[in-house]
Amino acid sequence: MVSEHIWVLLQTKGKTFKVISDPEKGIIEVINEKGEILIRKINLSKRQVETVERNFLHLIAKKINGREHGKSPASSDTFDPMII
Repeated sequence: MVSEHIWVLLQTKGKTFKVISDPEKGIIEVINEKGEILIRKINLSKRQVETVERNFLHLIAKKINGREHGKSPASSDTFDPMII
């Protein structure tokens, strides 16, 4: 069973970050548009990852259904940050 969740996080200046969270592995990563890992937290408890997802990602990010290789994750989305 895959426990990985992938989120699109849009910044105010048009930058798009991808956030990958995996409660089972205890990992949260933030990746920029160039594919560079900006933040990588490992060895987190399942509860810590789920808390970040619930309190942060669910409020400001959009969940997507898988990795999109070679293109920006938001390129086909019509994400409106004003709609929660």
